[in-house]
Amino acid sequence: MEIPEWLKQKPAISYQPSAVRKAKERFLDKTLRHVLAFTEDALFNETTSLKNGFLQKIEPRLKVLTVMVFIVMLSLQNDIHDILIFLYIAAASALISKIPFYFFMKRLLPAFLFTFFIAAPATLNIIVKGEALWVVYTLENPYSIGWFLIPQEIYITKQGALSALTLLLRVTASVSLILLVTLTTRPNRFIKAVSSFMPGTLGSIVSISYRYIFLLARKVEQFIMGFKSRSISSASHGVAGRKWAASRMGLLFSISLRLSAGLEQAMEARGYKNEFKIQNSKFKVSELSGADIIWIIFSVIFMGAMVWKSLM
Repeated sequence: MEIPEWLKQKPAISYQPSAVRKAKERFLDKTLRHVLAFTEDALFNETTSLKNGFLQKIEPRLKVLTVMVFIVMLSLQNDIHDILIFLYIAAASALISKIPFYFFMKRLLPAFLFTFFIAAPATLNIIVKGEALWVVYTLENPYSIGWFLIPQEIYITKQGALSALTLLLRVTASVSLILLVTLTTRPNRFIKAVSSFMPGTLGSIVSISYRYIFLLARKVEQFIMGFKSRSISSASHGVAGRKWAASRMGLLFSISLRLSAGLEQAMEARGYKNEFKIQNSKFKVSELSGADIIWIIFSVIFMGAMVWKSLM
């Protein structure tokens, strides 16, 4: 039996599965990877909060309250050495709380880089005038754009570098303190602790919203997996991919609206009257553990020392 002539002919358009697969994975797989990374990150947060560390043993409301006070005091510091003290405390607290150093720095790096790129222009004499440290570029002539003057010699100033470094260290220390609370507290207990410091209605919104974050994240994962399982072309990149992403965003928004409307009706049907009370929201001395007492003593001594140092 001979092979037909039409079967021997090569198609006009050759199929390259590897190229199509790479093009398709460029958008969808990257998005799916970020969605899964978000879920895994939350699970890892649960893992660190279950470790037998020092901060894990402290009452969440006490941690939130003291860290808020620390951040307020940190924002009032202008000396780099004083700001570094908060960084040292954050590093020491992460160590005794058994938080992996690499994971802690990985979570801290985005805020550090974002602040660095924002503060970097302030080091130039275009923004902050001052003593020259290092000449970056020299123009042939100075330029004027309206009221904005670009000098002939562009250099990094001592005053600008100091202000940028102060901002960078202050933000890094603040984010470090917040990370300590989130990494050493179970998500549900953290949300409950934060809600206890909010007015009734706002506290209920925060508490209820947390329960549906992972549901909506799972919906996004289902969107992407469903599209990939039904797609055999490279339509997941370029204009078609962007149109599909925009349509899924609109669909996810409509799903969240229907979910909130259904939740409101269910709560009203069960007698909810816009009243939300958090049980056991007051501190009781009898419920404080040894770690809570040590943390309170340390916080009082530390804040008192910082206030005394600032007044000297």
